[in-house]
Amino acid sequence: MRAALLVTLCTPSRATRPVAGRSGGTPWARRPARRYERRRPEKTPLHRIVSENLENWLEWREAAERLVPGYVEDELRGYLECGLLCFGFARARCTGCGQGFVVAFSCKGRGVCPSSSGRHMAQTAAHLVDRVIPLVPVRQWVISVPKRLRGFPADRLRAVAALTKIFLDEIERLLCAAAGVMSDAATPASARSRLGGISFLHRFGSALNHHVHLHACVTDGVFVPAAAEAGSDTPPAFLPARPITHVHLAALTERVRCRVIRWFRRSRLLDAAAAADMLAWENSGFSVDASVRITLIDRDVPSYFQSLEHLLRYCARPPFALERLFVTRDARGRITRVRYVLPRHKATNWVGPGRGRKSTRPGASGVVELTPFEFLDRLADLVPPPRKHRHRYHG
Repeated sequence: MRAALLVTLCTPSRATRPVAGRSGGTPWARRPARRYERRRPEKTPLHRIVSENLENWLEWREAAERLVPGYVEDELRGYLECGLLCFGFARARCTGCGQGFVVAFSCKGRGVCPSSSGRHMAQTAAHLVDRVIPLVPVRQWVISVPKRLRGFPADRLRAVAALTKIFLDEIERLLCAAAGVMSDAATPASARSRLGGISFLHRFGSALNHHVHLHACVTDGVFVPAAAEAGSDTPPAFLPARPITHVHLAALTERVRCRVIRWFRRSRLLDAAAAADMLAWENSGFSVDASVRITLIDRDVPSYFQSLEHLLRYCARPPFALERLFVTRDARGRITRVRYVLPRHKATNWVGPGRGRKSTRPGASGVVELTPFEFLDRLADLVPPPRKHRHRYHG
Protein backbone atom coordinates (compact mmCIF):
# COMPACT_ATOMS: atom_id res chain seq x y z
CA MET A 1 0.00 0.00 0.00
CA ARG A 2 1.23 3.49 -0.75
CA ALA A 3 2.24 5.76 2.06
CA ALA A 4 -0.68 7.63 3.59
CA LEU A 5 -0.71 11.43 3.91
CA LEU A 6 -1.99 13.47 6.84
CA VAL A 7 -4.11 16.44 5.84
CA THR A 8 -5.69 18.94 8.21
CA LEU A 9 -8.86 20.52 6.91
CA CYS A 10 -9.94 23.90 8.26
CA THR A 11 -13.66 23.31 7.75
CA PRO A 12 -15.87 24.08 10.75
CA SER A 13 -18.69 21.68 11.46
CA ARG A 14 -21.36 24.35 11.11
CA ALA A 15 -20.37 27.01 8.60
CA THR A 16 -22.14 30.27 7.99
CA ARG A 17 -22.04 30.95 4.29
CA PRO A 18 -23.61 33.57 2.02
CA VAL A 19 -26.70 32.57 0.12
CA ALA A 20 -27.49 34.67 -2.95
CA GLY A 21 -31.05 35.29 -4.03
CA ARG A 22 -32.81 36.70 -7.04
CA SER A 23 -33.88 39.78 -5.10
CA GLY A 24 -33.49 40.70 -1.47
CA GLY A 25 -33.90 38.00 1.16
CA THR A 26 -31.59 37.01 3.98
CA PRO A 27 -27.97 37.42 2.83
CA TRP A 28 -26.63 34.88 5.36
CA ALA A 29 -28.00 31.51 6.41
CA ARG A 30 -26.76 28.58 8.44
CA ARG A 31 -26.37 25.26 6.76
CA PRO A 32 -26.40 22.03 8.76
CA ALA A 33 -23.20 20.02 8.91
CA ARG A 34 -22.87 16.86 6.82
CA ARG A 35 -20.63 13.92 7.60
CA TYR A 36 -18.13 12.96 4.94
CA GLU A 37 -19.08 9.78 3.11
CA ARG A 38 -16.50 8.10 0.92
CA ARG A 39 -17.65 7.46 -2.61
CA ARG A 40 -17.60 3.83 -3.65
CA PRO A 41 -16.85 3.62 -7.40
CA GLU A 42 -16.55 -0.18 -7.25
CA LYS A 43 -20.33 -0.38 -6.79
CA THR A 44 -21.19 1.66 -9.90
CA PRO A 45 -22.15 0.06 -13.24
CA LEU A 46 -19.27 1.79 -15.03
CA HIS A 47 -16.62 0.31 -12.73
CA ARG A 48 -18.13 -3.16 -13.09
CA ILE A 49 -18.21 -2.92 -16.88
CA VAL A 50 -14.57 -1.81 -17.12
CA SER A 51 -13.20 -4.19 -14.48
CA GLU A 52 -14.97 -7.28 -15.84
CA ASN A 53 -14.32 -6.68 -19.55
CA LEU A 54 -11.15 -4.59 -19.92
CA GLU A 55 -8.63 -7.41 -20.43
CA ASN A 56 -10.85 -9.38 -22.81
CA TRP A 57 -11.67 -6.21 -24.75
CA LEU A 58 -7.97 -5.34 -25.16
CA GLU A 59 -7.24 -8.86 -26.45
CA TRP A 60 -10.22 -8.69 -28.82
CA ARG A 61 -9.06 -5.35 -30.22
CA GLU A 62 -5.53 -6.65 -30.67
CA ALA A 63 -6.77 -9.79 -32.46
CA ALA A 64 -8.86 -7.59 -34.77
CA GLU A 65 -5.79 -5.40 -35.48
CA ARG A 66 -7.51 -2.38 -33.91
CA LEU A 67 -4.98 -1.49 -31.29
CA VAL A 68 -6.15 0.72 -28.44
CA PRO A 69 -4.10 3.93 -28.03
CA GLY A 70 -1.81 3.89 -25.04
CA TYR A 71 -3.38 6.92 -23.41
CA VAL A 72 -6.84 5.29 -23.58
CA GLU A 73 -5.59 2.11 -21.87
CA ASP A 74 -3.82 4.19 -19.21
CA GLU A 75 -7.03 6.16 -18.64
CA LEU A 76 -9.08 3.00 -18.15
CA ARG A 77 -6.54 1.36 -15.86
CA GLY A 78 -6.19 4.55 -13.85
CA TYR A 79 -9.96 4.71 -13.41
CA LEU A 80 -9.98 1.19 -11.91
CA GLU A 81 -7.65 2.46 -9.13
CA CYS A 82 -9.49 5.75 -8.54
CA GLY A 83 -11.28 6.13 -5.21
CA LEU A 84 -10.17 2.75 -3.81
CA LEU A 85 -8.37 2.78 -0.45
CA CYS A 86 -6.21 -0.21 -1.38
CA PHE A 87 -4.37 1.96 -3.97
CA GLY A 88 -3.50 4.77 -1.55
CA PHE A 89 -5.27 7.32 0.58
CA ALA A 90 -4.81 10.45 2.67
CA ARG A 91 -5.78 10.76 6.34
CA ALA A 92 -7.73 13.96 7.02
CA ARG A 93 -9.09 15.62 10.16
CA CYS A 94 -11.61 18.42 10.58
CA THR A 95 -10.36 21.10 12.96
CA GLY A 96 -13.94 22.14 13.80
CA CYS A 97 -15.47 18.88 15.01
CA GLY A 98 -12.35 16.72 15.27
CA GLN A 99 -13.71 14.07 12.94
CA GLY A 100 -11.02 11.96 11.29
CA PHE A 101 -11.47 10.11 8.04
CA VAL A 102 -9.55 8.83 5.03
CA VAL A 103 -9.79 10.09 1.44
CA ALA A 104 -8.75 7.77 -1.40
CA PHE A 105 -6.45 9.10 -4.10
CA SER A 106 -8.00 10.28 -7.37
CA CYS A 107 -6.91 9.28 -10.85
CA LYS A 108 -7.39 12.86 -12.19
CA GLY A 109 -8.56 11.39 -15.48
CA ARG A 110 -9.79 13.39 -18.46
CA GLY A 111 -12.56 11.33 -19.98
CA VAL A 112 -13.62 8.16 -18.18
CA CYS A 113 -13.78 8.85 -14.44
CA PRO A 114 -17.06 10.59 -13.51
CA SER A 115 -15.59 11.92 -10.26
CA SER A 116 -12.53 13.57 -11.83
CA SER A 117 -14.51 14.90 -14.78
CA GLY A 118 -17.24 16.24 -12.49
CA ARG A 119 -14.67 17.95 -10.27
CA HIS A 120 -13.03 19.56 -13.31
CA MET A 121 -16.45 20.72 -14.53
CA ALA A 122 -17.39 22.33 -11.20
CA GLN A 123 -13.98 23.96 -10.67
CA THR A 124 -13.83 25.34 -14.21
CA ALA A 125 -17.33 26.83 -14.01
CA ALA A 126 -16.73 28.40 -10.59
CA HIS A 127 -13.40 29.88 -11.68
CA LEU A 128 -14.85 31.41 -14.84
CA VAL A 129 -17.83 32.93 -13.00
CA ASP A 130 -15.85 34.29 -10.04
CA ARG A 131 -12.62 35.44 -11.68
CA VAL A 132 -12.84 35.64 -15.46
CA ILE A 133 -16.19 36.65 -16.98
CA PRO A 134 -17.16 40.27 -16.20
CA LEU A 135 -20.65 41.45 -15.27
CA VAL A 136 -22.06 41.53 -18.81
CA PRO A 137 -24.63 39.41 -20.67
CA VAL A 138 -23.28 36.14 -22.09
CA ARG A 139 -24.51 34.13 -25.08
CA GLN A 140 -23.70 30.52 -25.93
CA TRP A 141 -22.69 29.78 -29.53
CA VAL A 142 -22.57 26.22 -30.84
CA ILE A 143 -21.25 25.06 -34.21
CA SER A 144 -21.14 21.61 -35.73
CA VAL A 145 -19.50 20.79 -39.06
CA PRO A 146 -20.52 18.21 -41.70
CA LYS A 147 -19.70 14.57 -41.03
CA ARG A 148 -17.21 14.71 -43.88
CA LEU A 149 -15.04 17.10 -41.83
CA ARG A 150 -15.58 15.90 -38.25
CA GLY A 151 -12.74 13.41 -38.35
CA PHE A 152 -10.12 16.11 -38.95
CA PRO A 153 -10.63 18.15 -35.73
CA ALA A 154 -10.73 14.88 -33.76
CA ASP A 155 -7.00 14.20 -34.19
CA ARG A 156 -5.51 17.36 -35.75
CA LEU A 157 -4.78 20.25 -33.42
CA ARG A 158 -4.35 22.76 -36.25
CA ALA A 159 -7.81 21.94 -37.61
CA VAL A 160 -9.31 22.68 -34.18
CA ALA A 161 -7.39 25.95 -33.98
CA ALA A 162 -8.49 26.99 -37.48
CA LEU A 163 -12.17 26.18 -36.85
CA THR A 164 -12.12 28.02 -33.52
CA LYS A 165 -10.39 31.10 -34.93
CA ILE A 166 -12.72 31.36 -37.93
CA PHE A 167 -15.82 30.88 -35.79
CA LEU A 168 -14.82 33.44 -33.15
CA ASP A 169 -13.69 35.95 -35.82
CA GLU A 170 -17.11 35.81 -37.47
CA ILE A 171 -18.90 36.10 -34.12
CA GLU A 172 -16.82 39.18 -33.30
CA ARG A 173 -17.62 40.67 -36.69
CA LEU A 174 -21.34 40.11 -36.14
CA LEU A 175 -21.26 41.53 -32.59
CA CYS A 176 -19.40 44.65 -33.75
CA ALA A 177 -22.08 45.27 -36.37
CA ALA A 178 -24.88 44.56 -33.86
CA ALA A 179 -23.29 46.98 -31.37
CA GLY A 180 -22.93 49.72 -33.98
CA VAL A 181 -19.12 49.65 -34.05
CA MET A 182 -17.22 49.86 -37.31
CA SER A 183 -14.07 47.75 -37.23
CA ASP A 184 -11.96 46.37 -40.07
CA ALA A 185 -8.53 44.87 -40.67
CA ALA A 186 -6.96 48.31 -41.11
CA THR A 187 -7.85 49.31 -37.54
CA PRO A 188 -4.85 49.01 -35.18
CA ALA A 189 -5.07 46.13 -32.75
CA SER A 190 -4.91 48.48 -29.75
CA ALA A 191 -7.97 50.41 -30.96
CA ARG A 192 -10.03 47.47 -32.20
CA SER A 193 -13.28 46.47 -30.49
CA ARG A 194 -13.03 42.94 -29.11
CA LEU A 195 -15.30 40.31 -27.65
CA GLY A 196 -14.52 38.14 -24.64
CA GLY A 197 -15.16 34.42 -24.71
CA ILE A 198 -14.23 30.88 -23.75
CA SER A 199 -14.53 28.00 -26.23
CA PHE A 200 -14.98 24.32 -25.35
CA LEU A 201 -14.27 21.49 -27.79
CA HIS A 202 -16.70 18.60 -27.38
CA ARG A 203 -15.80 15.23 -28.84
CA PHE A 204 -19.05 13.55 -27.83
CA GLY A 205 -22.78 13.68 -28.40
CA SER A 206 -25.67 12.95 -26.06
CA ALA A 207 -25.90 9.26 -27.00
CA LEU A 208 -22.30 8.14 -26.35
CA ASN A 209 -21.55 8.89 -29.99
CA HIS A 210 -18.39 10.47 -31.38
CA HIS A 211 -19.48 13.96 -32.43
CA VAL A 212 -16.86 16.73 -32.63
CA HIS A 213 -18.37 20.20 -32.24
CA LEU A 214 -17.61 23.51 -30.57
CA HIS A 215 -19.29 25.44 -27.75
CA ALA A 216 -18.37 29.06 -27.00
CA CYS A 217 -19.59 31.32 -24.19
CA VAL A 218 -19.16 34.84 -25.55
CA THR A 219 -20.03 38.26 -24.18
CA ASP A 220 -23.17 39.52 -25.89
CA GLY A 221 -21.45 42.68 -27.03
CA VAL A 222 -17.95 44.08 -27.53
CA PHE A 223 -15.43 46.00 -25.45
CA VAL A 224 -14.33 49.34 -26.92
CA PRO A 225 -10.87 50.61 -25.82
CA ALA A 226 -10.75 53.97 -24.10
CA ALA A 227 -9.57 56.99 -26.07
CA ALA A 228 -5.86 57.77 -26.04
CA GLU A 229 -6.37 61.00 -24.09
CA ALA A 230 -8.32 59.18 -21.35
CA GLY A 231 -5.18 57.58 -19.92
CA SER A 232 -3.91 54.04 -19.68
CA ASP A 233 -5.82 53.31 -16.45
CA THR A 234 -9.24 53.85 -18.01
CA PRO A 235 -11.01 50.50 -18.52
CA PRO A 236 -12.63 49.69 -21.87
CA ALA A 237 -16.34 50.38 -22.29
CA PHE A 238 -18.80 47.57 -23.00
CA LEU A 239 -21.33 48.03 -25.79
CA PRO A 240 -24.20 45.51 -25.74
CA ALA A 241 -25.29 44.00 -29.03
CA ARG A 242 -28.74 44.24 -30.51
CA PRO A 243 -30.81 41.01 -30.62
CA ILE A 244 -29.47 38.33 -32.98
CA THR A 245 -31.98 37.21 -35.63
CA HIS A 246 -32.17 34.14 -37.88
CA VAL A 247 -31.00 36.30 -40.79
CA HIS A 248 -27.82 37.16 -38.90
CA LEU A 249 -27.23 33.48 -38.05
CA ALA A 250 -27.75 32.39 -41.66
CA ALA A 251 -25.25 34.97 -42.94
CA LEU A 252 -22.71 34.01 -40.25
CA THR A 253 -23.10 30.30 -41.03
CA GLU A 254 -22.48 30.90 -44.73
CA ARG A 255 -19.32 32.95 -44.07
CA VAL A 256 -18.01 30.31 -41.67
CA ARG A 257 -18.74 27.56 -44.20
CA CYS A 258 -16.84 29.28 -47.00
CA ARG A 259 -13.84 30.13 -44.83
CA VAL A 260 -13.58 26.67 -43.25
CA ILE A 261 -13.80 24.84 -46.59
CA ARG A 262 -11.19 27.20 -48.07
CA TRP A 263 -8.87 26.47 -45.12
CA PHE A 264 -9.28 22.71 -45.58
CA ARG A 265 -8.52 23.16 -49.29
CA ARG A 266 -5.36 25.21 -48.63
CA SER A 267 -4.23 22.69 -46.00
CA ARG A 268 -4.67 19.87 -48.54
CA LEU A 269 -7.09 18.01 -46.33
CA LEU A 270 -9.65 18.36 -49.15
CA ASP A 271 -8.94 18.32 -52.86
CA ALA A 272 -10.40 20.90 -55.25
CA ALA A 273 -13.23 18.63 -56.40
CA ALA A 274 -14.34 17.79 -52.86
CA ALA A 275 -14.23 21.45 -51.81
CA ALA A 276 -16.28 22.51 -54.84
CA ASP A 277 -18.76 19.73 -54.16
CA MET A 278 -19.24 20.83 -50.53
CA LEU A 279 -19.69 24.47 -51.53
CA ALA A 280 -22.45 23.38 -53.94
CA TRP A 281 -24.44 21.50 -51.29
CA GLU A 282 -27.94 22.88 -50.79
CA ASN A 283 -27.82 21.82 -47.14
CA SER A 284 -24.31 22.82 -46.11
CA GLY A 285 -24.09 20.56 -43.05
CA PHE A 286 -22.83 23.49 -40.94
CA SER A 287 -25.12 24.26 -38.02
CA VAL A 288 -24.85 27.32 -35.75
CA ASP A 289 -27.04 27.91 -32.69
CA ALA A 290 -27.12 31.00 -30.47
CA SER A 291 -30.45 30.65 -28.70
CA VAL A 292 -29.13 30.55 -25.10
CA ARG A 293 -28.46 33.95 -23.53
CA ILE A 294 -27.72 34.65 -19.86
CA THR A 295 -28.80 38.10 -18.65
CA LEU A 296 -27.41 39.89 -15.60
CA ILE A 297 -30.63 39.15 -13.70
CA ASP A 298 -30.17 35.38 -14.09
CA ARG A 299 -26.39 35.31 -13.77
CA ASP A 300 -25.97 34.38 -10.09
CA VAL A 301 -29.28 32.72 -9.24
CA PRO A 302 -28.39 29.55 -7.26
CA SER A 303 -29.83 26.24 -8.47
CA TYR A 304 -31.44 28.00 -11.42
CA PHE A 305 -31.17 26.22 -14.73
CA GLN A 306 -30.48 29.47 -16.61
CA SER A 307 -27.65 30.75 -14.42
CA LEU A 308 -24.22 31.43 -15.90
CA GLU A 309 -22.54 28.76 -13.79
CA HIS A 310 -25.07 26.18 -14.97
CA LEU A 311 -24.32 27.09 -18.59
CA LEU A 312 -20.57 26.81 -18.03
CA ARG A 313 -21.02 23.47 -16.31
CA TYR A 314 -22.93 22.29 -19.35
CA CYS A 315 -20.09 23.39 -21.64
CA ALA A 316 -17.42 21.74 -19.46
CA ARG A 317 -19.46 18.62 -18.68
CA PRO A 318 -18.18 15.00 -18.91
CA PRO A 319 -19.00 12.94 -22.01
CA PHE A 320 -21.70 10.91 -20.24
CA ALA A 321 -23.79 10.84 -17.06
CA LEU A 322 -23.23 7.95 -14.66
CA GLU A 323 -26.83 7.98 -13.39
CA ARG A 324 -28.08 7.13 -16.89
CA LEU A 325 -25.96 3.98 -17.16
CA PHE A 326 -27.41 0.53 -16.36
CA VAL A 327 -26.32 -3.07 -16.95
CA THR A 328 -28.17 -6.34 -17.60
CA ARG A 329 -26.70 -9.67 -16.43
CA ASP A 330 -27.41 -13.22 -17.51
CA ALA A 331 -28.10 -16.23 -15.28
CA ARG A 332 -24.38 -16.72 -14.61
CA GLY A 333 -23.90 -13.11 -13.49
CA ARG A 334 -22.04 -11.85 -16.56
CA ILE A 335 -22.84 -8.44 -18.05
CA THR A 336 -24.58 -8.98 -21.38
CA ARG A 337 -26.09 -5.59 -22.19
CA VAL A 338 -25.30 -2.00 -21.33
CA ARG A 339 -28.22 0.46 -21.38
CA TYR A 340 -27.73 4.22 -21.57
CA VAL A 341 -30.82 6.39 -21.14
CA LEU A 342 -30.84 9.54 -23.25
CA PRO A 343 -31.86 12.95 -21.92
CA ARG A 344 -35.58 13.57 -22.14
CA HIS A 345 -35.29 16.24 -24.84
CA LYS A 346 -33.22 13.88 -27.03
CA ALA A 347 -35.50 10.85 -26.77
CA THR A 348 -37.99 11.93 -29.45
CA ASN A 349 -35.25 12.71 -31.99
CA TRP A 350 -33.28 9.48 -31.62
CA VAL A 351 -33.28 6.90 -34.41
CA GLY A 352 -31.47 3.61 -33.71
CA PRO A 353 -27.70 2.93 -33.78
CA GLY A 354 -27.52 3.51 -37.54
CA ARG A 355 -29.59 6.69 -37.33
CA GLY A 356 -31.48 5.57 -40.42
CA ARG A 357 -35.17 6.05 -41.05
CA LYS A 358 -35.72 2.28 -41.17
CA SER A 359 -34.07 1.72 -37.80
CA THR A 360 -36.20 0.71 -34.84
CA ARG A 361 -36.93 3.48 -32.42
CA PRO A 362 -36.32 2.79 -28.72
CA GLY A 363 -38.88 3.25 -25.97
CA ALA A 364 -40.42 6.56 -24.97
CA SER A 365 -37.49 7.37 -22.69
CA GLY A 366 -34.90 6.85 -25.43
CA VAL A 367 -32.39 4.09 -24.65
CA VAL A 368 -29.13 3.11 -26.34
CA GLU A 369 -28.36 -0.60 -25.87
CA LEU A 370 -24.83 -1.92 -26.43
CA THR A 371 -22.73 -4.96 -25.64
CA PRO A 372 -19.90 -4.40 -23.14
CA PHE A 373 -17.31 -4.41 -25.97
CA GLU A 374 -19.35 -1.91 -28.01
CA PHE A 375 -19.64 0.31 -24.94
CA LEU A 376 -15.86 0.22 -24.37
CA ASP A 377 -15.33 1.03 -28.05
CA ARG A 378 -17.44 4.15 -27.70
CA LEU A 379 -15.81 5.04 -24.40
CA ALA A 380 -12.36 4.84 -26.02
CA ASP A 381 -13.42 7.29 -28.75
CA LEU A 382 -14.56 9.83 -26.13
CA VAL A 383 -11.25 10.00 -24.23
CA PRO A 384 -9.51 13.27 -25.22
CA PRO A 385 -5.86 13.03 -26.30
CA PRO A 386 -3.28 14.06 -23.69
CA ARG A 387 -1.63 17.49 -23.57
CA LYS A 388 -4.42 19.19 -25.52
CA HIS A 389 -6.52 21.99 -24.11
CA ARG A 390 -10.19 21.39 -23.43
CA HIS A 391 -11.09 25.09 -23.32
CA ARG A 392 -9.49 28.26 -24.72
CA TYR A 393 -9.75 31.95 -23.97
CA HIS A 394 -10.47 34.60 -26.61
CA GLY A 395 -10.50 38.39 -26.79
